[in-house]
Amino acid sequence: MKGRRRSSGSSSRVQFLGSERGRSHQAWYGLLADYYDHLYDPRRVPSAYLFLHDLFRRRGPVTSVLDIACGTFAVDLPLVKRGYEVVGRDLSEPMLRAARRNLREAGRSADVAHGDMRSLRLPRTFDAVLCLGTAFNYLVEPAEVRNTLATARRHLRHGGLLVLDLTNFASFLPNPKNVRAETDYRDPDGTHIAVYAFNDQDRARNVHHSRFITLVRRGNRIRLAFDESPMRIWTKADLAKVLEREGFRPVEWWGRMRLGARYAPRASPRLVSVSRRG
Repeated sequence: MKGRRRSSGSSSRVQFLGSERGRSHQAWYGLLADYYDHLYDPRRVPSAYLFLHDLFRRRGPVTSVLDIACGTFAVDLPLVKRGYEVVGRDLSEPMLRAARRNLREAGRSADVAHGDMRSLRLPRTFDAVLCLGTAFNYLVEPAEVRNTLATARRHLRHGGLLVLDLTNFASFLPNPKNVRAETDYRDPDGTHIAVYAFNDQDRARNVHHSRFITLVRRGNRIRLAFDESPMRIWTKADLAKVLEREGFRPVEWWGRMRLGARYAPRASPRLVSVSRRG
């Protein structure tokens, strides 16, 4: 009988990170935080900055901004460079570390710290509150939605602006691509990141179950992570109703944070709402 075959000294070491729902989602951000800004369309940040700056000029005055899910601060940093005061809060410490690094490398400073958008309480108000990058979709329970909108209202001056940036499921659901390669990125430092999506929808509950298998390879070390998180499926009509009930008046709708990107339900990749605090 043959003995067990010994692996070569150059074989890869594989580490599996399991899923624990909310914990797995935070672990997923921790795994990708250092590379997160490179995984998506490089036009996203400059387009979002121009969109927000134009919005603030038209609907202002806006000089102070609170981002309640700031992530790596990538979208906020150009606003800081323009002269806006931006305060950032996020649940993910690895993403906040990336945010502080981005600020440091840009030679800028900002108030960036840990905070939960469902319960945040700061001793001041702002001209605008941002909740971008699908963060609002992750609020599945009605109480979470109410609490987050209460946070936004509590931190906005009268007439201030609330900007929500959501996934537009109206364009996704008619022909859902539930199994797909999401990202395949190779960093100059040699790190290879691949993300694969395996999703499904609970139409009765208006919930999209987002599942990712993520591979991160550095040298001969491979980390595999499974992330699972439910997302609320919003329509424009449902979102408008909830905003109005919680004391906001929707004033603009856009198909993404890009100048001139009007909202088209079956074509737009994003659902962006702009509301005034009553």
